[in-house]
Amino acid sequence: MELSTSQASVSDQVKSLLAAGTRVINLVGPIGVGKSTILSALAADHCLSQTVTFLDDPADVGPNDPPAVLASRKPAHGVVIDVPRWTAPEVAELAARLGVDHDIVTVLSGGLPLVVGSLCRALREVPPDVPGAVADRALREMRLEPRFAEALADLAVVGRADEELLTELAELPRDHDWFADLADSCLVTATTTGLAVIEPFRTLLDLRYRWREPVAHRTAITKAAVRTRRLLAAATDSEIRQALTEQSLFLTDDPLVRQSLFPPSNQDPRVRKASPDEYDEIAVFVREWARQGGLNPARTNRMLDDWLTHAADGFNLVCGPDGHPVGMSFTPRITDDTMAVIEPITQQHTGSLVDGAFVGMAVCDPRQPAAHAALLRHVLTVGVQHGGLVIATPSPQYQALSRRFGFDHPGAARRDPYDCGRDSEIFTQDFVTWDRVTGWLDGLAAAGVAPPVPADVRWCAAEIRKALDHVGDSVKLARSPLVVITGTPEVLHDFLTTAITELAGARNQTTSQAGHILHAYYLRRRRDHVGVANQLHLSRATYFRRLDHGLVELATRLLSRWT
Repeated sequence: MELSTSQASVSDQVKSLLAAGTRVINLVGPIGVGKSTILSALAADHCLSQTVTFLDDPADVGPNDPPAVLASRKPAHGVVIDVPRWTAPEVAELAARLGVDHDIVTVLSGGLPLVVGSLCRALREVPPDVPGAVADRALREMRLEPRFAEALADLAVVGRADEELLTELAELPRDHDWFADLADSCLVTATTTGLAVIEPFRTLLDLRYRWREPVAHRTAITKAAVRTRRLLAAATDSEIRQALTEQSLFLTDDPLVRQSLFPPSNQDPRVRKASPDEYDEIAVFVREWARQGGLNPARTNRMLDDWLTHAADGFNLVCGPDGHPVGMSFTPRITDDTMAVIEPITQQHTGSLVDGAFVGMAVCDPRQPAAHAALLRHVLTVGVQHGGLVIATPSPQYQALSRRFGFDHPGAARRDPYDCGRDSEIFTQDFVTWDRVTGWLDGLAAAGVAPPVPADVRWCAAEIRKALDHVGDSVKLARSPLVVITGTPEVLHDFLTTAITELAGARNQTTSQAGHILHAYYLRRRRDHVGVANQLHLSRATYFRRLDHGLVELATRLLSRWT
């Protein structure tokens, strides 16, 4: 029986331990990783099969029995050996042997040979550009769902869920403890805020649900998002707050946010403070940061000297499964001392920065997407903890992500502090109160999963835009078809001016910004979109999203009041 390189390595470890007199060896790993394949290969060895017991059920082992090799999902007895998931080259090699040459197998298999085989057989019948159909066919072949398949599917869609949320999402029996049954499934693990489906099964189940039942999929995400935000507003424990904040970001269901912060992975990288004896490691990461970003190495080395002098406690390392650092961020808290290193980067914008944490850099081994995502989530967590974020970056990737997050954009620094030939863009976000945090998350969710605007609301919003162009001219305002709704141009005028003022005073940050845009551009007659955007410290993209949001809000209010 042919084993992969990683499986052969485990087999050799087992043989060495048995030769040294070890009586019980426990192979541990997720379903589908190849534990049984290794057991079968060992059992086929004539010398071993005469003296060693090979079991998939650890409960059958007694202390006086012959030496045994066991396979289980979690550690049970004896010396534990973790069976590693297959590497990308191993997955590609197996797929090629099965007649498939497509990246989707590596992306969706999670390094589990069982899933690789099912995906390859599915791809013989289903085109790879329909991943939902591929996942559906592969899951049907694997037949892995436990007794409560509906709850498992809902759990995969929302990421994490407790018993209350799953009860709301799925119709489940009341005659016994189904939640405990689900928790015992080999596809499920426990987290701070409930259960979660392990990868790659979470991604496969989500793809299938999204493809087969798109409306139900969106409904589940919306319900979970509303409930998570409610819990976040009431949370007092910092660990729970962090978990709920991350869950709220996941539930935006935005492709860029998911790709950057939640790539499918079985790993759980940890971020920790760098210690003084790791300064050499920090210097290595700064050089890698300069290399990846095309920055001037001499300039970044001088920056590092300043950072170590004025803000050494701002360095954080993200570590892989073996505990070795694979990435780093520089996120010091903004204080009088750290302003010495911040001002040369933020330049003319320094005086208008929010309090909180400054993000000067983030770099990670490009082969470690899960670690990079953990680093970015940690940056956001630090910003929430310290009451705000200030980001200075020449990276197009981080600039795009900052814009997608809806952060304010004061502009670019006058001079290129990194000597890289690109503008260093400045972004800020105020997290000074939890209302600001939840308001930001609400706005992010609205941009990511808002349902299509109904045709009548969209028509009304377009007519409101035209009416606002002449809001001070009663003769022209009287020609608006909206007068048919309000009765008189005077009532239309009063509605528009009052509603815009109410929007500007809203607690929700997105709505408030929309109100300020409408007030500045239409009521104060600042007829320059770029000028208003700069005045409100908004990027062009964010500005026009907020403007559209404000017009839709006015249309919704107008139609609900008079129809």
